[in-house]
Amino acid sequence: MSKNVLHHEIDDGVAFWGYEENGKLVGVMGFQQVQDVTLIRHAYVATSSQRRGIGAHLLSHLQNLTPSPVLIGTWSDAIWAIRFYEKHGFQIVRPPLKDHLLRGYWTVPERQIEVSVVLADPRWRELHGEG
Repeated sequence: MSKNVLHHEIDDGVAFWGYEENGKLVGVMGFQQVQDVTLIRHAYVATSSQRRGIGAHLLSHLQNLTPSPVLIGTWSDAIWAIRFYEKHGFQIVRPPLKDHLLRGYWTVPERQIEVSVVLADPRWRELHGEG
């Protein structure tokens, strides 16, 4: 992510949390309150630091910071990301609802809506009868 995009995301209300090891940033995850939900945004862990619980730690930390239901949007081809979130209690929402959520909570082009999925946490599914 370029510095300009980072500044734009922060200006739009995305708060970023980082994970450091030995003074080096190895993971980052953002979250953004939008209407009645919290969106997980821009989750990255350095390749050399993956599979060591850093993403799980960041996700858990951000979930603990918000009482709101949590939604995550990602590319449908990002099977590794989908599996990660499913492992942590998120489930993919049905396609028609996914489109509605992406249009309502995110600002993304139609093409991105076509090739994305939305995953919801148990709090969201309980409130919306999706679980």
